[in-house]
Amino acid sequence: MDLVHEGPEPQLKEKSIKRSRTETQEKTESRRESKENPLKRKDNTLPLKKRPVPQHDQTVEKRRASKTQNGGKFFNRYILGKLLGKGGFGSVYAGIRKADGEKVALKFINKYEEYPYTTLPGDTQRLPLEVALMELVSKPPHCPYVIKLLEWFETPKIVILVLERPEPCVDLFEYCEDVKISENKAQVIMQQIVNAARHCRDRGVIHRDIKDQNILINPQTLDVKLIDFGCGDLLKDTPYTEYSGSQDYEPPEWIIEKKYEAEPATVWGLGIFLYTLLHGAEPFNGPQEIVNGHLDFPSNLSEASCSLIEWCLQRNPKRRPTLEQILTHHWFWRHVNEKQQNKSI
Repeated sequence: MDLVHEGPEPQLKEKSIKRSRTETQEKTESRRESKENPLKRKDNTLPLKKRPVPQHDQTVEKRRASKTQNGGKFFNRYILGKLLGKGGFGSVYAGIRKADGEKVALKFINKYEEYPYTTLPGDTQRLPLEVALMELVSKPPHCPYVIKLLEWFETPKIVILVLERPEPCVDLFEYCEDVKISENKAQVIMQQIVNAARHCRDRGVIHRDIKDQNILINPQTLDVKLIDFGCGDLLKDTPYTEYSGSQDYEPPEWIIEKKYEAEPATVWGLGIFLYTLLHGAEPFNGPQEIVNGHLDFPSNLSEASCSLIEWCLQRNPKRRPTLEQILTHHWFWRHVNEKQQNKSI
């Protein structure tokens, strides 16, 4: 049976925003845009990891055992709560697991035409692509900076992901609307997000849409979690020829050559993310500005932060840092040293 939410859906709060939210439909448009797409990575970057063969541990098997061709099992196990967010491909609700009262997030994904499936290396089961990616990033040992898949269900029209629901949390976009992000706070957030990207890479996954709307943050501790793998793909060591993600985060090699490699494209996106986090607006407006690559920095940013952003936003992919090299940049250590000095005073 199809899954239907009873009663009216709560309306999402709309804000006038300084940073532009990219429409969810861009994911579809970008996926369909071309079969010949972005990025080239070169010698000064770490070699891309090959796709790992997933280990068939008990946790994975338990999640897969929950797959069903009807919604009966889902409603027997979970209580559907309020709407948390809604996009072009589906909705996310708060939920409660009946067995133990655990709070969860329930993501309902509508199966559009040509909905992507994949089979993981070393396996025979055909999985929805987003499920497969989340299986890979969720298997133990788990990364605290990436949202965890608990189990999943499927009907002919819908895929349901049962995800952990950290509390308290808001998405980073919303948090930045109300709170001024200092460089010290940005350093804490950026460090976690780079490690989340490293975890995805090491598990054979590219996220392709790391931005403030896809990051949950605990406003009390600044702990973050990367969410929404709907634009992601399995990692490969050859160029991608299809782009999926926010248009404002497209790397120049995709715009020029219609191809890109995983890690340098991820690093480019992290450069956009850091600029936006510190400045409150994206550095480029449209494809031509992305290709030109001219950066205007506000006067209040430190030289160290500008240096890191410029490094990540090199037009030539081979001149960008690796994910590991980002974390060695002196911008991070500058703030660590400042904290240590303040404690000693």
